[in-house]
Amino acid sequence: MNIKSKIAVAAALAIAATALGAAQATAAPERPSGSVVLGSAGGPLTFPGYDNDPVRFDFAAFGEPGKSSGRFHVNHVTKDGKLVADFEGKVDCVARAGSLAVLTGVIERADIPGLPITVVGRRVGFSVQDEPRGHDRIGWSWAYGGIEHDVLPCTGPVPFFPTSTGGYVVR
Repeated sequence: MNIKSKIAVAAALAIAATALGAAQATAAPERPSGSVVLGSAGGPLTFPGYDNDPVRFDFAAFGEPGKSSGRFHVNHVTKDGKLVADFEGKVDCVARAGSLAVLTGVIERADIPGLPITVVGRRVGFSVQDEPRGHDRIGWSWAYGGIEHDVLPCTGPVPFFPTSTGGYVVR
């Protein structure tokens, strides 16, 4: 994603965050200072059994280790649009070094038709690499260890997946 596109995404997300913040002002405490991870991106998977399935990861995360807030949303469908997984939750930790962020959160709602266990209440980890001259990269914990295992706060894998749509801002 080029810099002009990132600026446009950041501006749109700032407007959306302001509107969301205004709507939640009476229900939520002030947003913590520190790092920011905003955006929505994804692309087709290249994993065996999921080849070309589109995935999308949305983040609005703020703060620093020990004082973080925000939301995440994950969507994965098959090439023909059948749901594989759709879940969301509350961010509980954000850590950043430069343009790389690691965040974790607890799943609050999940629709995963093929999974025989519930994942609500599980902590998952993500990584986001904001690439100024190209496609951003992301990583997610269950790609390696399964979604049925919790990760520790502020831990996530390397950002192994290059996105082809959307983008993130990491500050």
